[in-house]
Amino acid sequence: MKRKAASATLTSADVADLRNVIVFALGGARWAAEIRHVREVASLGFVTAVPTAPPGIAGVFNLRGTIVPVLDVLALVGRAPHLPPRQGDGALIVEVDGAIAAIRVDNVDEVASLAVAPADGDPVTISDSRGRPVTLIDPATLLRRALAAAQAVRATDAAELADATLSDWPRPIDALTGAIAPPEFDGDTTIG
Repeated sequence: MKRKAASATLTSADVADLRNVIVFALGGARWAAEIRHVREVASLGFVTAVPTAPPGIAGVFNLRGTIVPVLDVLALVGRAPHLPPRQGDGALIVEVDGAIAAIRVDNVDEVASLAVAPADGDPVTISDSRGRPVTLIDPATLLRRALAAAQAVRATDAAELADATLSDWPRPIDALTGAIAPPEFDGDTTIG
């Protein structure tokens, strides 16, 4: 008898919590991102491809004077990259720790409060208000993956990869190019 009573008891880890999300379609699948990270829904301007960018960064565009990277969700979660973004495509402008990026979307389906059961890993599959599967993504994780992938392309050693964070970047950034400033030049032009 005690066994039945124990199985009926729920712990806080067993109970799903509600999250305010924006549900969108991309590449034939449905995705969701928490609204707290979404700054706005916008249309992409002219998207410029970055030749040395990793697959998770589909290009950049100008959003009211700010150059914003366009992230490819599919590539960042380990799937085949989506079609290249074009001018007029929809996007969620997300902001995490002061970093801004655009997540390309095919269309926005709904804004809802959905139950999210505790789970390890990212992304997490949940059900929308009609019971259809939706993959919940974390924009902070996507931005970190994109940053790490971009740094991996440019890194010269493992120490630079360890420093890849969204905030408190330890090395100065060139204001014109956005590149990490090179180490201080000591004036010695000899090799070795």
